[in-house]
Amino acid sequence: MENKITAKLDFEQILQDRFPKIKFPKFVVSYLKKIGHQDGLNELFASMPGVKNVPFMDGCMKFFDLTCDVVGRENLPKEGRPVIFASNHPLGALEAVTIGHVLGNEYDGKIKFYANEFLTLLEPLKEMFLPIYKYGAQSRENAKVVQDFFNSDMHLITFPAGATSRKYGNKIIDLEWQKNFIQKSIQNQRDVVPLYFSARNSKFFYNLEKFREIIHSKVNFEMLFLVDEIFKQQGHHFTLHIGKPISWQTFNKSKTQSKWAAWVKETAYKLPENQ
Repeated sequence: MENKITAKLDFEQILQDRFPKIKFPKFVVSYLKKIGHQDGLNELFASMPGVKNVPFMDGCMKFFDLTCDVVGRENLPKEGRPVIFASNHPLGALEAVTIGHVLGNEYDGKIKFYANEFLTLLEPLKEMFLPIYKYGAQSRENAKVVQDFFNSDMHLITFPAGATSRKYGNKIIDLEWQKNFIQKSIQNQRDVVPLYFSARNSKFFYNLEKFREIIHSKVNFEMLFLVDEIFKQQGHHFTLHIGKPISWQTFNKSKTQSKWAAWVKETAYKLPENQ
């Protein structure tokens, strides 16, 4: 019989491994366990022992009772070279789960995400990530892993803002989209498919973000509450808009790559109006 290993999070052990020279007070560890929903996440993992990748995302959709309408499904490429899906990043986690659920089932699991190295701690999903090392140099080994991916038949899903959307007035808008996905599109002759995911976090999250700006803190402490935001989204219904593929040849020298990235972002944000 197959031994189905159950993933388990232990924030105290994670802190000890990441910061071996620091002794965190027990109340700090307890608070992190609470806002990080350690028990809730471990309940999620226990409900799907041995399940990983797209089937795990499917299970997350059921566990959190999430549903999603897909507008523009006919725009999904059915053949030819794999593409780069570029999406806004309104929630911080559940848009990735939902998009992975939709596209993973569309493409028989042949998808991967760009994600920072800390997400590799999520055992059931770590195989789906191409790590981006924000806090350290990219190793030659990791660079080879990335290039091997682009030589494969797997599609890439990326959130070019690299951070959760911010609130400006009544609108939830990404930060500037970084140009990396444009570079990779040109280098690997992959078309880009813009996505727009319609969702928003809680008022508390945006108020905390505004408070941080008022006190001029460079520490994004609202990020500590992203898992809490996941649990607040239970039972929600989302809408995913899928745009038409943009040929990699579009990204010529008439604009800088940064301006092309901004143009794709604008195209993505217009999808709800044009579909």
